[in-house]
Amino acid sequence: MEIIVTHEMTDFDGLAAAVAAQTLHPGALIVLGRMLGHEVRDYLALHKDRIASRGYEQIVPEAVRHLIVVDVRQKSRLAFFSALVERAERGEIEVSVYDHHPAADDDLRADHLFVERVGSVTTLMVEQMIAKDARIDEPSATLLALGIHADTGSLSYAGTTARDARALGWLLDQGASLRVMSRYLKPPFTPNQRALLVALLGQLEVERIGNLEVAFVHHELRRAFSGFAEVVSELLELTGHAAVFVVLGIAKKRTFVIARSGSPLLDAGAPLRALGGGGHRTAASATLARGDSASVLEQLRTSLRAQPPEARKVSELMTSPVHSVGPGASWADVARSLHSWRHTGVPVLTDGVVVGIVSRSDVERAEAGGRLELPVSSSMSQHVKTIDADASPERALQLMQEHDVGRLPVLRDGRLVGIVTRSDLRRMLYGEA
Repeated sequence: MEIIVTHEMTDFDGLAAAVAAQTLHPGALIVLGRMLGHEVRDYLALHKDRIASRGYEQIVPEAVRHLIVVDVRQKSRLAFFSALVERAERGEIEVSVYDHHPAADDDLRADHLFVERVGSVTTLMVEQMIAKDARIDEPSATLLALGIHADTGSLSYAGTTARDARALGWLLDQGASLRVMSRYLKPPFTPNQRALLVALLGQLEVERIGNLEVAFVHHELRRAFSGFAEVVSELLELTGHAAVFVVLGIAKKRTFVIARSGSPLLDAGAPLRALGGGGHRTAASATLARGDSASVLEQLRTSLRAQPPEARKVSELMTSPVHSVGPGASWADVARSLHSWRHTGVPVLTDGVVVGIVSRSDVERAEAGGRLELPVSSSMSQHVKTIDADASPERALQLMQEHDVGRLPVLRDGRLVGIVTRSDLRRMLYGEA
């Protein structure tokens, strides 16, 4: 017997990869765990009869000769299949692993290991299907496309690669239905999810870790239900914090930990892997067989404080020293200065204090109005948006977006020490030197 398994709280990437594995390993049966994501449960309500699967209680572990594991390789995340894992570790079962998560200390022994750092493990499966010139029908192509969309945030998450986009393009060529995908990608919240979101918003505690605002929340529930991950993703989106760590205690017996990070500087997966969980930089989770959920939250906080993210500061991106002009300089002088310095704007200083700012467009307006010989103080912008040298680049980006400005004077103790521009932030966002 060949069986295909994935992690608990199976999401679309796990299910899609399992179905793709059946194409690569004809005759293998999918065996799902006890808990499924609610979006997967809704999908299976309509599509279960298309998938060759059995319940774990219907198989005899001793009869399994080939174990195919997708979207996971940590033994701690395969606890439901512990009997099979033990046989695999003793070398009694052939093991094939398809995964895209970072390595961990408790990774399963594998005879065949297919691991790549792509946004979705389904991408790896699709690439092998393409290499074998496989053909699939519209419903299967749609499910596999859902797997890639779900784990890459529709190709928007930081871990997304060009390979994910190419795999998705191939699936669209195979007939993947965008109309069906839209039905499952972001379904409406259930009453339980809505109630949990309200509770978490009310209990959120924000702490500055390094140079980032990180939110923590601990909440007790009488029973588990599906859809925790979607609630935490919504929590991050609503609050706008760099990251959110949520610890949910279940009837004082189990603990779920879900983390989401919106900052490239904070790896949400690292502290959860230390707890026996897994995930990526942007999204991670852990399930613990312990009831002391409050202490788990404190353990997370301690871990993050001990190794704070190496948050960049505006002072690392700014240009310094800054070319500046006095309020008595003429517009003609400023025009010559900008041309000589190859700048698009310049702050106006009086005794080292910023009193205004002018841009190339201001110079062009002065020239068009015949005002080049007038001092810049006659029509400079005096409502200057500034930023502290120790502020985060994210804050600089936020200010530029809110006020539609292209540069921010950088201050330390009220004195000008530099200037940060759109170009500086673009270089940071796109990873340029």
